[in-house]
Amino acid sequence: MSEDLEKKRQEKIANFKIDFTQSPIMTETAASEQSEISSVSQQQDIDGTVFGDVNPNTDISSGEEEIPEVYDRKTRRQKRRQVSKRRRRKARSNRIVFRVVWIVMVILVSILLGEYLMLGVNDLLAVGREENKTVSVTIPKDASIDRITDILYENHIINNKVFFKLYATVTKSTGGYTQGTFDVPTNKDYQALINYLQSDMNRTDIVTLRFTEGLNIVQYAELLQKNNVCNADDFLDICNSNQFDEDYEFIKSIANAKDRYYKLEGYLFPDTYDFYVGEDLDSVVRKFLANYRRKVYQTKTKVKGFDKKVTIEQRAEKLGMSMEEVLTLASLIQAEAANERDMYVVSSIMHNRLDTLPDGVSYFGEAGLKFLQLDSTLFYPYTTQAEVPVSMRSSYVSKYSTYDYEGLPAGPICNPGVAALEAAVSPDDTNYFYFCHKAATDDEPAEAYYASTMNEHIYNQYLAGLISDDE
Repeated sequence: MSEDLEKKRQEKIANFKIDFTQSPIMTETAASEQSEISSVSQQQDIDGTVFGDVNPNTDISSGEEEIPEVYDRKTRRQKRRQVSKRRRRKARSNRIVFRVVWIVMVILVSILLGEYLMLGVNDLLAVGREENKTVSVTIPKDASIDRITDILYENHIINNKVFFKLYATVTKSTGGYTQGTFDVPTNKDYQALINYLQSDMNRTDIVTLRFTEGLNIVQYAELLQKNNVCNADDFLDICNSNQFDEDYEFIKSIANAKDRYYKLEGYLFPDTYDFYVGEDLDSVVRKFLANYRRKVYQTKTKVKGFDKKVTIEQRAEKLGMSMEEVLTLASLIQAEAANERDMYVVSSIMHNRLDTLPDGVSYFGEAGLKFLQLDSTLFYPYTTQAEVPVSMRSSYVSKYSTYDYEGLPAGPICNPGVAALEAAVSPDDTNYFYFCHKAATDDEPAEAYYASTMNEHIYNQYLAGLISDDE
């Protein structure tokens, strides 16, 4: 309440000293005013407020407290100091509570984080993993680190996917994983596990295949596909490409690749090989070529006529033949000879015929010897007429046919082994120009017959059961 109002109130109290009982009207008015004044005074005594003013003892935290005007300045300053002290005490109390809560939160988070880090580190070091146990897992081709992590986690090889991916990222090991099946020990730490999965040597989906001497490239492709190593058509396509020229000089030196049915025919050295299911085509072919290079260009043997051990390539050079010619001749020997001993005589017969070029006349005076006339070349790249597609079977003529083309065909007709290569560069010394074989039976092996003239050859064919008396 303002000072003016208070003064008026006091004046009214002083001036209106009347006997209210004497005037009904005045009595009612005075009584009403007196009641109002008394009520105000009582309200001031109760809560120290006038007409809704705020009690200075009230604790208000949402703004500046207003000290009622009824107090003098000194009292108002005291009241404000009291309010300020209360607010500071409350603020200090709130800060203490906040700090306690914050410290508790930090401690709890630290404990949880420490426990999580400990579990991650233990998993990284393979602590607590099961000993002496392996799990078979299959890594798909071009698998991402996320996919690999899921596979390892699902098979209980690792226990923390986040830590494994983080470790792989930090160590730059998110790529380079090998497809295939692995028997993975569960007690390997992260680095050992990564190294294990990045090596072909640890794969268990291994296919061991034996490629026998004399198989052609189409038969190689079929065997590889049958055993899920690679697709046959894709294999044949890559064998006709230039993909290996720069790494293998003997492939790059092939001058008549366009005249051949299959560029790499003859160079897929017959042997026993280990492959992986779904192995990369480049890797498959390189295994054959590396073995061929090792056997022909790097393996040395002691041979009559040489002072020191020599390679097959060096022996070919002494004969004045290229390795392409030797390989082609060896493939013919491999396809025609009845056995290893027969190879050296068959080789001599082919050498003798080739030596009659260009006129094809032997020293017995017989002509037509520039044609080798070998049945194994008639239907290449098919092995028999029955394999030729029906649409062209009756009229099919192979461009490798030694009945239709002089000398050696454009390339090998199969993949010869070491014995055939040896025979090609070390033929027997004979005067034969013809040979034939009696077919093997369950009781007897094949038997070879050799001749120097056509008449002798016809007689041998009769002995071998290839022609009858009527013919």
